[in-house]
Amino acid sequence: MDWKFILIQAIGLLGNIAVISAVQFNNRKVVLGAQALACVLWSVHYGALGAVTALCTNFISLGRSVVFYFNDRRWAKSRVWLWLFLALFVGNSLLTWEGWRSILPGIGMCATTLALWTKNEKKLRLLYLCSSPPWLIYNILCGSYSCTIVEIIALISYISAIYRFDIRKTKAKAAN
Repeated sequence: MDWKFILIQAIGLLGNIAVISAVQFNNRKVVLGAQALACVLWSVHYGALGAVTALCTNFISLGRSVVFYFNDRRWAKSRVWLWLFLALFVGNSLLTWEGWRSILPGIGMCATTLALWTKNEKKLRLLYLCSSPPWLIYNILCGSYSCTIVEIIALISYISAIYRFDIRKTKAKAAN
């Protein structure tokens, strides 16, 4: 392993740490801000790996994070944004075709897009959980070892957040 390989993996790791940490907060704006930071880091990471579909996916994701961050404003409230970003992710998978693996980021990002659109944190966490398996497989296939390891940790984090905020609170309300 040379220093370039380690640096590429470290950049991917930093993006994942930003997102994993964010879902532990029950605040949509924190999640979206962390998502934008992660998109920049992941674009660099995947670009260095030559994973074109993921590189372009993360550029689209950065724009999505900015729009969704401001979706309390009139210009960003339109459902057109949701459908536009879903279409861009699907189109990107086709335009940057690297074989069947190119479908995986599209699936993952469509689930993430739906998660970030909702103002319901419970749905956000469930959709994040659904976005994780396609990315796990893609990361293995493109040699993103840091993101593969962290995607496993992300799955645990999402399950933990669902338990903390959704299951445990529901049980506590039922007990009262």
